[in-house]
Amino acid sequence: MAGLRGIAWLALVVLIAFIAMVAAEVWIPLVLAGLLATLLRPFVGALEAIRIPTFVGAFLVVGGASLLLAGVVQLAQAPAARAIEDLPRAANRVADEVRDFKRVWSDRTSLSQTFDVIEDLQAEGTNAVPRVVIDAPGLEERMMAIGMNITIGALVVVLLSYFFLVHGDTLFRRLIEVTPTLRDKKRVVEIVRAVQADSSRYLLVITAINAGLACVVALVLLALDVPNALFWGLVAGVANYVPYLGPVVLACALLLVGFGNPANEDWVDALIPAAAYVAVNGIEANFVTPTLLGRHFAINPLVILVWLMLWGWLWGVPGLLLGVPLLVCTKVICLRVDRLQPWAVLMGARKADELPNERS
Repeated sequence: MAGLRGIAWLALVVLIAFIAMVAAEVWIPLVLAGLLATLLRPFVGALEAIRIPTFVGAFLVVGGASLLLAGVVQLAQAPAARAIEDLPRAANRVADEVRDFKRVWSDRTSLSQTFDVIEDLQAEGTNAVPRVVIDAPGLEERMMAIGMNITIGALVVVLLSYFFLVHGDTLFRRLIEVTPTLRDKKRVVEIVRAVQADSSRYLLVITAINAGLACVVALVLLALDVPNALFWGLVAGVANYVPYLGPVVLACALLLVGFGNPANEDWVDALIPAAAYVAVNGIEANFVTPTLLGRHFAINPLVILVWLMLWGWLWGVPGLLLGVPLLVCTKVICLRVDRLQPWAVLMGARKADELPNERS
């Protein structure tokens, strides 16, 4: 019987993963809107407390958040365009430096001579064989297409978030009505309210931390005279939603920017931007976040990496960005539901005998 139950659970997980992958264009806006509504729910509740109707409060909160995000995007648009244009030049400069380093310091071994012969043959073949160039959309056309898709997706997410905030409680009341017994009704209300409170707290705190990190990184890079510091600060805040992977990728990008900056005369100067970011991120990850969030939201790093691999495979970049908030919300649910508490222990909760204390 236990074996059949395990097979049923495995089949359910596979089915959910298949649906998530096939219907990604539907689920990504829904999940993002749900997380956004959870993040904004305390602000709508505060407006309800001063007798502002829910639909008006939701409109004000969602509209204000949308304007704030649009302002940030507008401020970062020009630095982002410059950074995208500078990256290929930086990569070429790094390649030239590596080539010069090889030419000066490499030993003239048979292996290096073989590589030189291969490079010469490739150069001759490139000059001898005519190339057929196919006109493809330029960078501006591609960026406009991507921007249009992002704009449409953002409008869908904003609209869904508004309806989640306005009609979410109605759906919750319907769920209570169909629950059979009074004891079950009370239990459902307790679990849902606790999950809402914990999830909202996590999303608010982690968003505030990432916003603060973005400002600090931008100021530090600006003080170091790094080109497009505002853009890289914004990227630092977004990348921090992807623990471990995001900071590593950004550190590599800043390393490339440092080596590609003509103002840096030696490799020590080129390392400073990436080293400064690693230092700031290390302080945030090891001191700020644990202090503000506590152990309640702590998750095993191995679980995080496996989870990110799964959602990155299913949804790509959106899956990486949404993966950890989804994982934290999942852990919160497991902590509040007795039958799911072993999964919370697996994800990194404290000992099973301490789990009831997490409810307080």
